[in-house]
Amino acid sequence: MSNNDEQLDKMVSKLPKALSPKTDLWPEIEKRLDAPVGKHTNHWRTLALASVIIIGALLGLQQINKPTNIDPNQALLASIDNIQMQHANQVAELQMMGQKVDWQSSPFSSPVETGIKQLRQAAKEIYQSLKLNPTDQQLWELWLWTQSREIELLTQAQSLPVLQNQNGDTI
Repeated sequence: MSNNDEQLDKMVSKLPKALSPKTDLWPEIEKRLDAPVGKHTNHWRTLALASVIIIGALLGLQQINKPTNIDPNQALLASIDNIQMQHANQVAELQMMGQKVDWQSSPFSSPVETGIKQLRQAAKEIYQSLKLNPTDQQLWELWLWTQSREIELLTQAQSLPVLQNQNGDTI
């Protein structure tokens, strides 16, 4: 044990084992507990209680009026459509970007373009299957993979080199 630890232990041992207030506080606390509640405070409590009852009743009525025959697949189908729309927007933005900067076609782009067409066709078929079976996790994963791969290929196609002749002109 170090010297500091010994000093700390001595100081702790000198402290009192219990602390009590200089005066007994209970009589004052008891007076406050027995004091009558003011009319103004009682009014707010009544108003708050009535508000809670009304809100509870409205929420209960709302729960009763909800249709009970909700198809659980509807949320999944809506998600599928939403994801499909977001993906289409991403593809459109990438294609617009290519048009704005006038990317030239490259002799290296043919395999990439073929891959993109194949991915789009596969994604379309998976999308149709997923609409029929929206709870199939493997279809979800495959569909999302094809979409992300299409975005990757579109991005790669835009960065492919373009052939130039000896004068530096684009061919």
